[in-house]
Amino acid sequence: MTAEEEQIIGRGTWIDKVASTLLRREKRLGRNLDMIVVESGLGASGFPHIGSIGDAVRAYGVALALGNFGYKAELIAYSDDMDGLRKVPQGLPVWLNEHLAKPVSTVPDPIGSCHASYGAHMSGLLLDALDRIKVKYRFQSGTEAYHRGILVDEIDTILRSSERLGKKISQLVGQQKYTETIPYFPICKNCGRLYVANAEQYIPDDKKIVYTCSGSRIGQQEIKGCGFKGEADIRKGEGKLAWKVEFAARWHALDVRFEAYGKDIMDSVRINDWVASEVLGFYHPMHVKYELFLDKGGKKISKSSGNVLTPQIWLTYGTPESILLLLFKRITG
Repeated sequence: MTAEEEQIIGRGTWIDKVASTLLRREKRLGRNLDMIVVESGLGASGFPHIGSIGDAVRAYGVALALGNFGYKAELIAYSDDMDGLRKVPQGLPVWLNEHLAKPVSTVPDPIGSCHASYGAHMSGLLLDALDRIKVKYRFQSGTEAYHRGILVDEIDTILRSSERLGKKISQLVGQQKYTETIPYFPICKNCGRLYVANAEQYIPDDKKIVYTCSGSRIGQQEIKGCGFKGEADIRKGEGKLAWKVEFAARWHALDVRFEAYGKDIMDSVRINDWVASEVLGFYHPMHVKYELFLDKGGKKISKSSGNVLTPQIWLTYGTPESILLLLFKRITG
């Protein structure tokens, strides 16, 4: 980049500056720049709100800026539809309580039958909003990634290093949980739930996890285990990695070079950065930390609350350009 270009970027937006810094970083690392991948995680546990779309829009802005520099870039919109349902959002049917802790991609659509599952419905709302504001992306379902084996090599490497990981997680954030258990949540083959089956042993030669469905506390609620003992095959999507290590697996498998994050998951990102670099041998993506949208009481807007300002509501009264202006204006504050 020439001195003149640097001067122009110095007067540009935060997006231009991030793209410029990212390019210098990637060149310093000597990595291939034929296609630069940026990623946004789409939460599928509840109604997407204006903050949910912000993550994807900001990542897309960086992809656009990279394009302006003459580089090909794409946004991967990765749906966390393998996550378990931890809470029933306000306003949704009470029968969803029967499906707590099940992967949202296996929970029935709570609003008619317009989608194949709860997860597909919630992801669909966010994808609809991205389409309406003309954000271009490549969609990746987390459930599909696990079932197709896209992450299997990364899962295997991580699980072989689980003892080392547990010690590092304890050192970085003081959490002792993963010094006692493997960072993988099997789906119980009897009750179909995540989080309740305790991963007791990994058998590398068989690529299987031995587990007992013993129950777990999710938020304020105790979910009882069914007592089933079984094995989960990591090649068949019979479970998922814990968040503390899952981002790293995605980054490596999809060759992600940039992902922004909200400050509420800062600890998870720190751990995943270490896992990517030190366990998977993949220098972690560049990040930008952003502030969160708050409600009038000063609390973080939550998808699981159900009472949120959705992009669809915004677009009833405002233009697509107004959302983009709000989110492109600045990254913090």
